[in-house]
Amino acid sequence: MRDFALGAARVLAADAYGLTERERDVTHLVARGLPTDAIASRLHLSSWTVQDHLKAIFEKVGVATRGELVARVFFQQRAPQL
Repeated sequence: MRDFALGAARVLAADAYGLTERERDVTHLVARGLPTDAIASRLHLSSWTVQDHLKAIFEKVGVATRGELVARVFFQQRAPQL
């Protein structure tokens, strides 16, 4: 049940920022700590395309770094519980 709730919270957070499905995939892999080249390999994209997705994600979420992105998308809605 807890995993479902966390997954639902992540979907809601992604929805709130208007992330596309591919942007959600990139964000999830960023949260797992993967570098650009590894994300590109996993998603069968070029590194340039991953960088373009990251720029769009950063703009939509209003952040400037990967760490800020993870904190905003995955932890912001849980902050009161910590």
